[in-house]
Amino acid sequence: MKIEDVINPIYVGDFVLNNEHEKNHIKVRYNNQLSKEVLTSNQGRVYLFTSNGIIKKIGGSASRGGIKTTLSFYTCSMTGSPGKPRFILHLLIRDELITGNKCSIYMITSPDVDSLVNGLTEKKIISIAAFKEMEDLCKKNYFDQMKCYPEWNFQENNHDYPSNYSMEHVK
Repeated sequence: MKIEDVINPIYVGDFVLNNEHEKNHIKVRYNNQLSKEVLTSNQGRVYLFTSNGIIKKIGGSASRGGIKTTLSFYTCSMTGSPGKPRFILHLLIRDELITGNKCSIYMITSPDVDSLVNGLTEKKIISIAAFKEMEDLCKKNYFDQMKCYPEWNFQENNHDYPSNYSMEHVK
C-alpha cells in the first residue's frame, strides 16, 4: 500500500544515514514545516514508516515527548539494551538507505477525548488518546486492502525476524 492512498497522514520527515555515530546508523531529518509543538505533542499517534512511498511499518504510541520521543527509540536502538523489534527495524531502515531508497515517516493523530477513568481510590474524567484503537484500525484498513500486514510488522504477519539480525541482537 502506498502512502499516497492514506487520507490523512502528516509528513514528519525522513530517515537518513548517521555518519556521526559509530553504532546508531540512522537519524531523522524532520520536516521543517512542522512546529515543535506538533513534534513533541503528547497526543496519541500512529506512525508509518515508508520506503519509496510504500508503507513498511505501522505502529502506535502515546509516549511522552511526542513523535520525536517515539522515533528516538528507533534511531538510538543500537545503544543501551534495545528491544529486538526496534533493533532490527533500525538495521532494516539502514539497509534501505544504503541501497538508495528514501525512507520517510508519517503520523496520524486523532483528537483526545474526555473519558471517565477508574483509579484506585477515585474516578476522574481525564483527556485520553485512543492511539491503540487508531493503530488497530490502520492495521485493519491495510490488511483489508492488502490481505497481509506491512512487511516490517513481523508479529502481526506471524513471521520471524530476519535470522542474521536476530543473531546480531543476541550478541
